[in-house]
Amino acid sequence: MRAYYTKHWLLGLRIIITLKFAALNLAAGTNAARGADASGADMTRLAQQAPPTDYRSGLLGAQDHRVPVMSDRWPWSSIGRLNTIMGMRRGFCTGTLIGPRHVITAAHCLFDSRTNGFVKPQAVHFVIAQTKDEFLGHSIAAAFVTSPDFRFKVEERPRWDLIASEMVKNDWAIIELEQPLPSVAVPVRAMPQTDLPDRSTQDEIALAGYGSDHAFVLSVHRGCAASTDVPSAGSLTHTCDSMPGESGSPILLLEGEKAWIIGVHSTIYSSFESGVGYRALEGRGVSASMFEAPVRAALKN
Repeated sequence: MRAYYTKHWLLGLRIIITLKFAALNLAAGTNAARGADASGADMTRLAQQAPPTDYRSGLLGAQDHRVPVMSDRWPWSSIGRLNTIMGMRRGFCTGTLIGPRHVITAAHCLFDSRTNGFVKPQAVHFVIAQTKDEFLGHSIAAAFVTSPDFRFKVEERPRWDLIASEMVKNDWAIIELEQPLPSVAVPVRAMPQTDLPDRSTQDEIALAGYGSDHAFVLSVHRGCAASTDVPSAGSLTHTCDSMPGESGSPILLLEGEKAWIIGVHSTIYSSFESGVGYRALEGRGVSASMFEAPVRAALKN
């Protein structure tokens, strides 16, 4: 795994939590694909309901199922805004606490397309359980690791603002923070080749993140579906609504008062028809089977 380390603070970085503007990474929300892979009858039906738009949207149906929630209860209290400085630009994604000093997110959130490389750790700032101007804690990053198989240089993409389909399963990063944070971590659970939720149980699938339309308030879509190892081993396909800024969001399995991270959201696949517009098809992400072992290794250190 690649590792990036620093022992220095970037003065003034904490002002990000008060900024009311976010220059989002162009790759941080959607991925255009003609004839994207189908991933089950439920997902096909939902995609058919999505109205066309003149922009790429992460809303997979005619209605936005995301609901703003207060971040004062677990597991929502362990999810936060991941702010990055990229030159003169400010961007953000979503991350989840998986240990007192460790956060899981999407690797592309840490990539600066202008320099064609990853940002330095001191340019990354995690704010946990943020609701407008209130939050439980925050910390600069000390280091982060990504998959050695993740390829995201501009010349390696199908288009400058897209992530290659085969790279989505490698789009994860584990961030080590300078300071421990007070929330209870959310455990990681790999569930290979599984359609979720199990219809015989009361389990739920949810995606929770900080979207560009609710940048300082956590939004959650509960009751969506996910399939692991679809369309390929290590990938995850889901029907959860999202917007730019929600890259890196956890795909959660909820069982009563329990919760597990079963994947990380990376992108939305869309179709495009000239004269009609974009139509969102499905969400794509990384199955926890791809980062479960690296997470165990990181938490031992």
